[in-house]
Amino acid sequence: MKKEVLMVLAMVILVAIGYPSLGESAEPIKMVCLEVISGVMKTVGDGYQYGIKFAVEEINAAGGLLGRPIKMFYDDHQLKPDVGTRKALRYILEEKVSFIVGGTATNVGQALSDLGEKEKIIVLNYGWAGDDLTGKLFNRHHFRVQLSTSQHSTALAAYFAGTPYKTFYILCQDYSAPRQGAAAFKRAMNKFKPGWQLVGEDYHPVGAKDMAPYISKVIDSKAEVMFTIDWGGDLIVLLKQAAALGMKSKVASYFLSDPIATEAIGDAAVGAITAEVYMLTVDTPKNKDFIGRWAKRKMAPEHPYPDWTVGKSYQAFMFLAEAIKKANSTNAEDIIKAWEGLSYDSPMGRMTMRPCDHNVKTPIPVAEILPGPGQFYKFPYVGKPITIISAEKGAVPPGETGNPRCK
Repeated sequence: MKKEVLMVLAMVILVAIGYPSLGESAEPIKMVCLEVISGVMKTVGDGYQYGIKFAVEEINAAGGLLGRPIKMFYDDHQLKPDVGTRKALRYILEEKVSFIVGGTATNVGQALSDLGEKEKIIVLNYGWAGDDLTGKLFNRHHFRVQLSTSQHSTALAAYFAGTPYKTFYILCQDYSAPRQGAAAFKRAMNKFKPGWQLVGEDYHPVGAKDMAPYISKVIDSKAEVMFTIDWGGDLIVLLKQAAALGMKSKVASYFLSDPIATEAIGDAAVGAITAEVYMLTVDTPKNKDFIGRWAKRKMAPEHPYPDWTVGKSYQAFMFLAEAIKKANSTNAEDIIKAWEGLSYDSPMGRMTMRPCDHNVKTPIPVAEILPGPGQFYKFPYVGKPITIISAEKGAVPPGETGNPRCK
């Protein structure tokens, strides 16, 4: 008995001084995170990777998954589908990775989803929003823990159903995803707010420097709300020029929980309404605890808080970890069976993976941009109160997904 006690004490001392745990000496679970970490979209990819790094760090510190550490490789897909698939395949063949994670650029996401299906590799999507990924181009090995374009639009429509606004103008960039999102917004408004009026609809080229002709049409229409899916530089130009031209319409936007955008836009963002799968200002105990742990870690000076992309990728990866635990396996087929219908209590609330299309059903926070200084930043940012659109209300009806599995 004395000898056994001494052995236990010795192990405690070895762990305390940094001796590798059993999980660290086991065969690692290998994964690759492919993001854009160069060029003009680098800040988006960096944020996503910070969230993944933090999740992996926490999981490994707690003993890993299934008693095994996670080894994550990080690389740059440069916003190019061919580069992404070439690099992913190299990691699959040379490093034997068994998971792909990513979130920037839906066209890259579709290419990686197709590769995952071919190679029988689970693909975690924490940012690719295009409806077709879980719709007509669905692959069994792909799971989205992020709002689809239609979910985003549905949440905003559900929010405006509870307001007195009746007249709306749609102004978006001209490519497939914004057009899909605009169509979804119109469908959801017909459902939630019968009698609403669409007084104008326009699509502008990506990278337009002069939005004045479009903004003038919004002003002339006397629309009470302008709905836009613009992002990046286009969103900044649109809102700043709209303010300069005296536009009074309230703005409904997908991408204004990004502090980089709201700092650049400044007071022109105040009063806009935005929705996202993760928001800093949601007051759940789990989110407060997450924010506190991130602040102590000080992983990224440019992200003092786990805003926008950091929170999105973190909670998505933690949901993947729950699926692996339930499967008690890293085999793709076992994980597919385990993840379908699985629920996870995220910082935003309870998420559930819909079996028919592998698209998460989740509470969706909607908030107004308030003037700075606020709880987190000195400049305008999402404030309180937060309106939570329920997972059921924000979900796209199965018959509207385009996925034949969702009847």
